[in-house]
Amino acid sequence: MHLDLPLLLRITLYGSAALLACLVLRRALRGWLGATAAYAIWAAVPLAVLAAAIPGPPISAALPKMPAMVAMPLNLQSSEHAWAGQLLAVWLTGAVAMAVALWWRQHRFVRRLGVLHALDGEIWAATRDVGLPVSVGLWRPRIVLPMDFDTRYSAAERTLILAHERLHLRRGDLYANLLAALLLCIGWCNPLMHLAWRAFRLDQELACDAEVLTRYPGERRSYATAMLKTHGGAGWTPTACRWNAPHALTQRVAALLKPAVEMPRARWNLRVVVAMAVMLNGACWAFQPARLQGMRVPGNALDFRTMRPPRYPPDAVAAGLAGFVELQIAVSPTGTPEHIAIVRSTPAGVFDQTVLDAAPHWRFTPALEDGKAVASEVRVPVKFELDPPDTAPAVADIHPGTEAAARPHAADRSEPVARCAPAGCASRGGLQ
Repeated sequence: MHLDLPLLLRITLYGSAALLACLVLRRALRGWLGATAAYAIWAAVPLAVLAAAIPGPPISAALPKMPAMVAMPLNLQSSEHAWAGQLLAVWLTGAVAMAVALWWRQHRFVRRLGVLHALDGEIWAATRDVGLPVSVGLWRPRIVLPMDFDTRYSAAERTLILAHERLHLRRGDLYANLLAALLLCIGWCNPLMHLAWRAFRLDQELACDAEVLTRYPGERRSYATAMLKTHGGAGWTPTACRWNAPHALTQRVAALLKPAVEMPRARWNLRVVVAMAVMLNGACWAFQPARLQGMRVPGNALDFRTMRPPRYPPDAVAAGLAGFVELQIAVSPTGTPEHIAIVRSTPAGVFDQTVLDAAPHWRFTPALEDGKAVASEVRVPVKFELDPPDTAPAVADIHPGTEAAARPHAADRSEPVARCAPAGCASRGGLQ
C-alpha cells in the first residue's frame, strides 16, 4: 500500500483550518448576516479539501529528462514504507468503520419507519412515528409524515412543517448531508470534524427555519408549537433532515425570538459568503508550492529506456559511507552502451566498480538526426545514500519523457540494492 503523506497532511491542515474558521465565525455570521449566511460558510470545508487535493499551479522549467540514480540499502527502503503502510491500514480501517456505522444508523432509522403509504408524489405517511416529519431519501427524496399528522397539528402548523421540509428538498440538503458524512468518514480521527458535524446540522436547520419564517413572518408562535408537538423518536440520522432534530430543538426555539433577515438581503449575503469562501480557497490553492512541469530541451533526446540499478557495496554500508559517481557513456545507435568512463567519484574508488558492473546492462533511447538513430554521449550521475530520499517512485521501466525510477533487482533480496529518484543529468548530441 502507498501513502502520500504530504498530500494527506495538506488535506488535513487545509480541512482543519476551514473547520476551525467555520466553528469560530458561524455565530458572528448568524447575528450579522443571518442564519442562511452562517450555513453557507460550511461550503469552505469541501472547497478547502479540494484545494489541498489538486496540485498547485504548474511552472515550466527546462529540465533534462535523464535521472540521477540514488543507491541505498534495501532494508532502509523497506523500513521507509513499513510504518506508512501501517498508518494507511489504520486510517482505512477507521474510515470503513465510520462509513459502516453511519450506513447502519441510517438503515435502522428507515426500517423503523415501517410501511410507507404514498399520499402524493413526494409526501408519504409512515405506520410508526420515530421523530417525524422527516425528509429522507437520496435516489427518491420524499417527505415522511406521521399517520396522525392531520389531527396532531393545526392547519397553520401543517403548512409551516411542509414548507420547511420542501425547502430541505429544494436546497439539496440531503446531498449536503451525504457530503458531510463522506468528509466525516475521511476525517474520522480529527476531533474538529465531529464538532463541526453537529454544528453544521444545527446551522442547516436554523437556515431553513429563517427562510420559512421570512415567508410567514406572523407565524412564529405556531412554528414553535409545531416543534414542541413533535415526538422525540430516534437520535440523529446521517443524511435525513428531521423536523425535530433532538440536538437542535433548544437553539431553534431560541432563534425564533430574533428578527429574521429579509429574503433579498439573505440571498445577497449567501452569495457574498460563498464567493468569499471560493476566493479564499482559490488563493490557498494558488499559493501552494509550485509544481514543476518539465520541458523538452532541444538536442537532449537521450533517455533511459530500461536500467538495472547498481548494488550498494556491503563494505560501504558497514562503514556508513555515502557517495557520488558520474559516468560518461557513449551510446550506440541501437541504444546500448559502447564505452563507459568514470568522470568523477566521491569517495574515490569506493563505488566505482559497482556502477561499472551495472552500466553495461542499461539501455537508452538514442538521439535522432533526420529521423535516424545516431551515436551519442550521455553523462549519468549516480548517488549512493544511506538515508531514504524524499521522493523515490518505484516502477519497473523508464520511458522517454517521464521521471525516472527503478525497482530494486529481485535477485538476492538480502543484499543492499539501488533505486532511482528524479534528478538531472547532462547529455551530448550525436558523435561525428
